[in-house]
Amino acid sequence: MSTRPLDATRELATAAGLLAYSEVAEHLAVNIAHCLDALLEKPSEDIRITPEWICDIHRCIAGELFPEWAGCFRTTDVQVGTHLPPPGHEVAVHIKNFCLDLEERLRHLRGAESIAELLAWADWRFQWIHPFKDFNGRVGRILLIVLAYKLALPPIDPASAESGKAVYFGALRAADVGNLVPLTDLWLNRLLQGGLSPLLS
Repeated sequence: MSTRPLDATRELATAAGLLAYSEVAEHLAVNIAHCLDALLEKPSEDIRITPEWICDIHRCIAGELFPEWAGCFRTTDVQVGTHLPPPGHEVAVHIKNFCLDLEERLRHLRGAESIAELLAWADWRFQWIHPFKDFNGRVGRILLIVLAYKLALPPIDPASAESGKAVYFGALRAADVGNLVPLTDLWLNRLLQGGLSPLLS
């Protein structure tokens, strides 16, 4: 999810000068590809998802254009659509707890449904915290791809197709009020439709 306005043609002040959001997105896409290549070359057991790791991912994709705040948790309060993420001064604690919770949940997986539940929880909780000033959705997708890698699943693309964004955002909002079922169902369908069922039994 992004806090950017609907007008994606606006210009952003970057280290490379004023760039249209579409140009920024192109730069980020290249950096994301390089970041994922480097991550997926490592043995999965060597990747530990920590607050520092999450900040490094954000810095890897955005540091070139936004060196002043890339890789730093936001310190201000924000609103994302109708969602009010936790205040800026609480972000570091929420992310630390997220990483500890994720590490524990990874120890208790049994079959497709529990994997879908884990991915749904991680997907929602990271976006609920919304730890950075911008580009949280991109960092969240890298996180989910790395989780799939650590779970020895075939590569997945967690980005929702344009036609499915309304359903996805609706599922996130349901999770905000304690109902993770819609998002878990989305993840379970994604896993099974990807032909992953033999690997998840």
